[in-house]
Amino acid sequence: MTSHAQLESFLESTGQEVRALVKTAAPEAFRSFSEAGLASWLNGIRAIVDSGAGLGPLVTYLGIVPATTREVGESQLAHLVRTTEQVVKEAGNRPADAMLQSLPHVARKLRDPEEFGLVLEIFTDLAHCAPNAIEAVAERAGQLLDQLSAEGLRRWVLLGVQSHTHDPNSQARYFRLETADARSVLRAAGEGTLFGDIERRMSLYLRALWGRDMPLRPNQAPQPKKARRPSIVEGAIRLPQAFEAFPGVSGVALYRAAAAHAAAHLAFSRTKFPLRELRPIQVALVGLIEDARIEALALQAFPGLRRLWSQFHIATPTFSMTAITLMQRLARALIDPAYEDNNPWVQKGRGLFAENASARLEDCAMSRHIGNVLGNDLGQMRVQFNFKTYVIEPLYRDDNLCLWDFGQPKGQQSDDQDVVYQSIDLERGDSEEQAEVDEHKQGENAPEDSAQLLPADPQDHTAIADALLRPIYYDEWDYLIGMERPAWCTVWERESEQGDPQLLHDIVARHRDTVSRLQTVIRSMQIQQPKRVRRQLEGDKLDIDACVKATIDIRSGRTPDPRIHMRTAKTARDLAVLVLLDLSQSTNEFVPGAGTSVLNLAREATALLADALGNLGDSFAIHGFDSNGRREVEYYHFKHFDEAYDDGVRARLAGMKGQLSTRMGAAMRHAGSFLRYRRVSRKLILLVTDGEPHDIDVHDKNYLMFDAKHAVDEQTRYGIATFCLSLDPKADDYVTRIFGKRNYFVLDKISALPKKLPSLYLRLTS
Repeated sequence: MTSHAQLESFLESTGQEVRALVKTAAPEAFRSFSEAGLASWLNGIRAIVDSGAGLGPLVTYLGIVPATTREVGESQLAHLVRTTEQVVKEAGNRPADAMLQSLPHVARKLRDPEEFGLVLEIFTDLAHCAPNAIEAVAERAGQLLDQLSAEGLRRWVLLGVQSHTHDPNSQARYFRLETADARSVLRAAGEGTLFGDIERRMSLYLRALWGRDMPLRPNQAPQPKKARRPSIVEGAIRLPQAFEAFPGVSGVALYRAAAAHAAAHLAFSRTKFPLRELRPIQVALVGLIEDARIEALALQAFPGLRRLWSQFHIATPTFSMTAITLMQRLARALIDPAYEDNNPWVQKGRGLFAENASARLEDCAMSRHIGNVLGNDLGQMRVQFNFKTYVIEPLYRDDNLCLWDFGQPKGQQSDDQDVVYQSIDLERGDSEEQAEVDEHKQGENAPEDSAQLLPADPQDHTAIADALLRPIYYDEWDYLIGMERPAWCTVWERESEQGDPQLLHDIVARHRDTVSRLQTVIRSMQIQQPKRVRRQLEGDKLDIDACVKATIDIRSGRTPDPRIHMRTAKTARDLAVLVLLDLSQSTNEFVPGAGTSVLNLAREATALLADALGNLGDSFAIHGFDSNGRREVEYYHFKHFDEAYDDGVRARLAGMKGQLSTRMGAAMRHAGSFLRYRRVSRKLILLVTDGEPHDIDVHDKNYLMFDAKHAVDEQTRYGIATFCLSLDPKADDYVTRIFGKRNYFVLDKISALPKKLPSLYLRLTS
C-alpha cells in the first residue's frame, strides 16, 4: 500500500479534529519526505493519537518534523517517533510537547544525524529514570548545546540523575542550572578556551620567558565567573579551567597574560607580608602595588609584556568614588604611561610608585609602604569598600594568596618551592610605621585612629583570614558515568587539637625493646645505594665516554682532559614520605586483647615511626583526615615536611581524635599535592586505615572504592607511590582493587601495629 493510500485509510478511521490537522500538514510532508520517510511520519501520527496524548503534542509534531529532517535527514525520523511515543507513555503530554518543540533548534545546532540520535536517546533515558527533568532539559537544550557536544550533554544529564536520585527537588534544580555542580560541569566541559587545550602551549611560553619550568595546574574551584582568578599554590601556577570571556581578546591571550603575571610573582615576590598588621583596605592595596611592582620588573626584561597586559586595563575616569573603581584606575595608571586621570588619590599613588621605583623597585617593602599610605588616605575619604565581595582586577591577575603570611608554622612551606620566601622585617616598631604614614597624610581633620595599622577589633584579623583562605576543591570519579565530577569534594584544612607531648615520650619509653631494634636496623641502613661518579682524576674503573673524548682530543692535537676515571660513591637517602592517618569514628573502637582503641594503637605506631624517621634523617610529614559528606573533608597537619619532630608535633599527635567518616579519594589527592613538586627521587604516601572508604552521603559501596582507586592512579602518574597498611582483617578484596596486589599489607593482629609500622616503613624505603 502506498503512502497516499495509508494516509487515506488513517484519515477515515480518525476524528474530525485530527483529520483536519493532518490534511493541513500533509502537502508539506509529501514535498519533504521520501516514501519511507512518509511511512515513518505517519507512524508518528498514529503513535501520538493512539497514546491519547491530545492535540498539543500532535500539533507540535506536525509542525517540527519537516524542519528537523531538513537539518539532519530522514534517517532519524523513525527514532524520533519511537522517542516521542516513549516520552508520552512514561512522562505525559507536557514533557513530550516540550521535547518536540526543542528538536528543530537541536537539529540546527548539531546538523549531524548520529549526534541528533544521541540526543533522542538522552530523552528516552530521562523518560525511564527522571521524567520530571525532561521539560527542564528541553527548555535549555539550545543553551546546553552551545557549550557541550551531544556526548557531553549525555554525561551532564547522567551526572544529574546519579547525583540526585534520592532528592527530586535538588534534581530539578540541577536540570534548571540552579546548582553549583550543574554549572561547574558546563564550565569545565564547554566554555570558551579550556585550560587543557592550552596547558602545553603555556608551559612552553613560560619556559621561553624565564628559562625554567614553572608547574601549571588547573584550578577547579567552582567560583562564579567574575570571581575566577589564577592562584599560586606550593610553587605551582593554578589557572582556571575556563575564563570569563573578555571583549575583543582571545582566550589564549587571556591565559598567556595570566600565566606571565603569575610567573612574575614566582620570580620577584620573595617576601610574605604579615597579615595581622594590616586592615582590609590595606590588604587589597598592598596586593595591588605588589602586582604593579612585579610587572614593572618583568617589563624591564620583556617590554612586550606591556602590550599583552595593558589590553585588560579598561578603567576610565568616572564620577564613581568607590574604593574598587579607584583601585582599578590606579592599576591602569601604574602600567599605562599614556593613561591620564585627574583624581588626586590616583595621581598620588602613581607619584609614590614612580618615586619608590627609581630606588627600590626590587624591594618588596615598597609595596607595603605605599599600600599603607594609600589605604590610610582611602580611610580618610570614607569611600565604600567590602572586602568579602572584593575581586582583584583586571581579570588576568591572580588572587594574591601567595603574598600573605597567615601565621602558619614555618615547616608548612616547602623549602623546594620555586619561590623562596623571606621573613619580613618586624623589628620596626609601631611608632616608625606610624611616622611612615603621617609623612604622607593629607588633610587636618583625619580621625585620630585613621593611621592605626592594627585593627581596633581583635576579630578583624580572623575575618580577613577567613575571607582570604578558601576551601580546596577536588574532582571525584563516578564509575557509573565514567567521568570525574568537577570540584565535587571540598577539603578543609583544620587546626589539630593540642594534647600532652609527654604522652608520646611515654610511648617511646614503653617500647624500649622495639626502639632498640629499630636503631640497629637504622644503623645498618646508613650504608646507602651506590652511585657512579664519572670524570674523576682517580677511581675504580675507566670512564669509557671520557676515554673516547680524550682519544679524540689527542688525535686532534688538543690537550686531553685527564679526568678519565669513575668511582662508586655512597649516596644519601633521597625520598619524601607522607604518613596519612584515617581518623574516622571507627578508630575509637576497642581492640580485643589490646585493652585500647585502634586510634591509640595508631598513635603509638606513629610515635615510634616518627622517632625512627627522625634518627634516619628522612623527609617526612604526618597528616590525618576524616569526612562528613563531600562538602566537608577535614584534613589535619600533625607534622609538616621540613618541620622538626619536636614537642609541638608530639602535642598535636597526642590531641588527635577519631570522628566522622572516611572519604579516602579526596584525602589522597590532597596528600599528593604536598608531594607532587618536592625535588626528591622517591615519593610515598603511606596510608594507615582500619576500613574501606565510606561516607554519609554515599549509598553505593563501590562508588568511593573506585574513586579511591582513581586517586591512587592519579598519584602514580605524578610519580607518587601509594601503599596501604590496613587494620581490617577482611580488607584483602577491596584494598587489592584500590592499591594493587603488591601495594598493601593487611595487619590481622591490630595490637601488633606499633611494632609493624616502623619495620614496614623501613622495608618499603630500603
